[in-house]
Amino acid sequence: MTKTLAKILFIIYSLILIWIILFKLSFHPINFLVNVNTRSLNLVPFALSGGRREVLLNVFIFVPFGVLLNMVGRKIPFLLKFLIICAVSFLFESLQYLLSIGASDVTDLITNSLGGLIGLSLYSIAMKLGQKRKVDRNIVVLGCIMIVFIIIWIGRLFFRRMM
Repeated sequence: MTKTLAKILFIIYSLILIWIILFKLSFHPINFLVNVNTRSLNLVPFALSGGRREVLLNVFIFVPFGVLLNMVGRKIPFLLKFLIICAVSFLFESLQYLLSIGASDVTDLITNSLGGLIGLSLYSIAMKLGQKRKVDRNIVVLGCIMIVFIIIWIGRLFFRRMM
């Protein structure tokens, strides 16, 4: 049951991540893609980043990716999981550039990958310190609670923009 819930959480989290990164919290993705033509590429780490807050948010938003990837991909070696995280971050940055929907920034690639690595590491440490079943159950419960809060937050955003 926990493994199934972890997979569901991973899918929901991935969809939310896509909405945040590619659609910039827009409730009208088609209009957003048609109306936005921002394309920039920054290859110098931390040169044009939006400041400490943006860097920390990029790290923070990918921590659950590492945790959930560890839960759903137990048999995948640690290094391969980290490479998957790096590849997903690279994919997001590439799509932003190719679709002209934002700035592609090597800083984002670094900070997203760092966040995923932190998530991988936190889960691995928790597994060594605790019982596997309890750790997984607690993560799933916490993930479900967070999803509820995210849905409430999205609802508030939606209704605020409607008014």
